[in-house]
Amino acid sequence: MRSAMPARSRRLCSMDRYDRQKLLLGEEKQKILQGKTAAVVGVGALGTVAAELLARAGVSLLLIDRDVVEESNLQRQLLFDEQDVGKSKAIAAKEKLSKINSSITIMEKPVQFDNQNIKMLDDVDIVLDCTDNLETRFLVNDHCRKQKIPWIYGAAIKTSGYVMPIVPEGPCLRCFLKEANLETCDTVGVLNTVTTIIAAEQATLALKILLGENVEPILSYHDVWNDEHKKLMITKKAGCPACNGVFEYLDKKDTAVLVRFCSAGKFQIRGNKPDLGSIKERWSKIGKVYGDGQMICFGSITLFEDGRALVRAKTKEEALSIYSRLVGN
Repeated sequence: MRSAMPARSRRLCSMDRYDRQKLLLGEEKQKILQGKTAAVVGVGALGTVAAELLARAGVSLLLIDRDVVEESNLQRQLLFDEQDVGKSKAIAAKEKLSKINSSITIMEKPVQFDNQNIKMLDDVDIVLDCTDNLETRFLVNDHCRKQKIPWIYGAAIKTSGYVMPIVPEGPCLRCFLKEANLETCDTVGVLNTVTTIIAAEQATLALKILLGENVEPILSYHDVWNDEHKKLMITKKAGCPACNGVFEYLDKKDTAVLVRFCSAGKFQIRGNKPDLGSIKERWSKIGKVYGDGQMICFGSITLFEDGRALVRAKTKEEALSIYSRLVGN
């Protein structure tokens, strides 16, 4: 029996998922993208958007984030929904992206990203900086400069944001960005449209670099509320430590025990690697405990298997008190 479906409809239904991209880029370039892997450091407002765009384009992913999904994230972190609250961001993102494109490889690392485990970036083709603190950015800059890995700087706050491609032979982050207070950061809010725009530009630059296209060391600025857009050509700074082979963040020995996050009233405390099973059993006697095997949540504290704890508190003293009471000294 002849199908009742029109010939054009049958043809459209038989097209593969990358058809429109192939029409633009060509078959060979699509194959190149499908053989590449991008690391997304920070799976938040920028990272969720950039990761989804790259996944839909056929690029495999390494997702790195130490944090858990909170209700306040849902305003701008587009991959997540209400059912993800309390889950590890890296794990929840992998679950969503695997449903979007099951043909790519997606690896998740719900860990504190530091100079002790940064070698996880060694096997990727590009790194996208979607973090919320300068210390991690400078660390990524050092490692990528040393290993000659291209990466994309991205940042957004309030209604504006910045993007810049950083390639091995060009200027690096420390050529134009000064150091700041590495232990604390303030929260002033952010519009979800600016994070989406910045992440989309990051993903576009990543695709161009993965395909061997030339990109200029241009720092792009966008203020979506005031409709301001500027570009600044960045040049190498003569005294830049990283460009001169001095990797201060990569070689850093000390690590802060307590760090205040941009999220209002949230602190990270580093401790010894815990026995999650026994702690969960202890907490369960006094209340409801949530977890996914790599972390457990109870009240205002989330404890990870690598020894990190995220604590909601008004002051660092209160955060340390909660940690000491529920986890130990």
